[in-house]
Amino acid sequence: MTAPEKKSRGQVLTCTRILSPGFTILEATVATFLGLLLLLGLLAVCDSAALLNKTEIAAVEAQGSLRQGLDRIAGVVRMAGTGGLFVTQSVTVRPDRGLGGIAVTADGDFDNVDGATVTALSGESIPVRPGTDMLGVRGVVFSPLFGFDDASGCGTCAGVVSLTVRAVTARQHVNDDPANRPRFSEVDSDTQGVSPQSPRFVVAAAADDLHAGCRALLAGRAGPPQPSYVVGKLSSPTDLTRAGSFGWIDFGDAVAGEFTTEDPDDPAPAGGQLLAAPLARAGILDDVLFFIDDSDPEHPTLARGVRRGGRFDVVALADDVEDFQVAYGVDGLYGSDGRAPDGSLGRLVPATPGDPDPDVSIQKDGDEWAPNAPGERSFDPTEFQEMQPPPVGFPHGGVSSSAHCPALKAVMISLVVRSHDPDPSYRGPGSFGIRTLNAPPVVGGNPSTAAPPRFLRRSRTMKINLRNFGVDG
Repeated sequence: MTAPEKKSRGQVLTCTRILSPGFTILEATVATFLGLLLLLGLLAVCDSAALLNKTEIAAVEAQGSLRQGLDRIAGVVRMAGTGGLFVTQSVTVRPDRGLGGIAVTADGDFDNVDGATVTALSGESIPVRPGTDMLGVRGVVFSPLFGFDDASGCGTCAGVVSLTVRAVTARQHVNDDPANRPRFSEVDSDTQGVSPQSPRFVVAAAADDLHAGCRALLAGRAGPPQPSYVVGKLSSPTDLTRAGSFGWIDFGDAVAGEFTTEDPDDPAPAGGQLLAAPLARAGILDDVLFFIDDSDPEHPTLARGVRRGGRFDVVALADDVEDFQVAYGVDGLYGSDGRAPDGSLGRLVPATPGDPDPDVSIQKDGDEWAPNAPGERSFDPTEFQEMQPPPVGFPHGGVSSSAHCPALKAVMISLVVRSHDPDPSYRGPGSFGIRTLNAPPVVGGNPSTAAPPRFLRRSRTMKINLRNFGVDG
């Protein structure tokens, strides 16, 4: 072998030794490509996990808002009528024109409103979400009831009188215990903002019973008592802690008298009225309104308003509540349909495979709840009482006291809550809307827009028994 050949062979061997431990360019390209595929896969997994995490967070937040909204409403509904109000005044289906603060259009009730507004303390008109319901509840809800004896109270509670309260009555009823139950200071604190421009109301009830003739009692089942009562206007803060007094209360005030009629549509009695028996209990009357505040249609909120004269102190209860529907359980349904009350609520038509619930029907007038199905009408306030047609006037001279018996037994509420932000990738149930009870499609179903946004939604329906108008047994 010649010298040049040896040199060339040596160079080949040297190159072979250099390249053999590494990769060729082709191998490096393939490895890089596979690495990129692996990286893209990992990114896709991470992105999917992030989307799933976002969806789960949205579901938890929606579920939390749903639970909070239902609990806040249920707590107030269970207190309806506390203090002695008529059932027709305790749960309202339309605004009282004599009280102000609420404006509705069309048929004038709280069912599937359109163009309704609520007047806030600032004077602002808060819009109510179109197609949703409103719910009015009255009673001594957020403050205690006080008991009285012969040396306290307001006598017959007529005109402008002072309402005095003892910390402990002669019958040993404890109204205030500063160490354990400081009720006087609680009420004093609650009424600090009271003024002639922002008054509160006080309900005073007697120790009598207008329900002596209720058919539930005649059937051997105990019905709730219905005392006679009067309502007065409080125009200054109470002074219970220092002086043991609510202060001066005007029981002849025309606006306060709006709470004393059995039909809220009736005008208040001229000059007020007297208690028919000695005063037994009294407390601050709360007029509470639940509705959906649509000030920001992209993020509607469930709101609670508490009456302050002709306006409402409005606070938000839960965010992104899209729909709020209400139905009422009336024993005997509409009263004029020939169905006699039997002390319970149930179906009026047989169950079917498509309508299987043994207690509630989705068919029109298929149960003693309304309006919980499309096409059902809302109630007239007087239909919350047993006697139909209702007697004229009060106290129904010559008419059986069964005219006062409450037929309203429970309230059904349904909420639809959606996620704070739309989720274009969500394909689950209710992504375009959830329709509940008798909600119109524009609110509870698929809107008519060409490409409506997708949201994660949660819905729940709850039945709430009215403990102040229930029947034992």
